[in-house]
Amino acid sequence: MAKSDFTYVYEVGRIRDVVFHIGARHTPSSTNVESFAVILFFELCDSTRVEVAKVDNSEHHEGDIHIDRYYRELGSDFKDFDIDIDDCWEAEEKLKQNWTHYAQTYLRNHGKRPRSD
Repeated sequence: MAKSDFTYVYEVGRIRDVVFHIGARHTPSSTNVESFAVILFFELCDSTRVEVAKVDNSEHHEGDIHIDRYYRELGSDFKDFDIDIDDCWEAEEKLKQNWTHYAQTYLRNHGKRPRSD
């Protein structure tokens, strides 16, 4: 998903020299959300987007709304369907409230590069 694919994007903060953003995609629109993805990410100098955590409602056999916890160590289960989130606004709030924990954990586990899996 390119930055232009987001409904909106904003900076949430910095850790060391890394700038973290939250981007949200609402389909078909923010006033009529049928599907969504809210992503905490940072960008490398070559514009590669590195996703740290993502909450979305894409369908899976385990359920709908879930968080992809890319900040976790390699080999660990990064999808979590046991979350108390009902819509895109709650998803965004969860990422805003926890972004520093997710970001610090990502940097500790993976450094400033995409996950190798």
